Amino acid sequence: MLELANTRWIGLALILIDLVALATIWLSERHSTKAKLVWTAMVVVLPVLGALSWVVLGREPRRP
Repeated sequence: MLELANTRWIGLALILIDLVALATIWLSERHSTKAKLVWTAMVVVLPVLGALSWVVLGREPRRP
């Protein structure tokens, strides 16, 4: 069984992942404001799935 301290770290990690996803969504130049609002709603409503979807499907490719 997970101890309370471990669950706090997991919760903090998930919040951090969501904040990073939200920051990269709004700093993205590739997407329109409407698309950014949809991605933001996904991350807020479905935190883990929304952030993972952003990383896999929505994020801009890295430049070399």
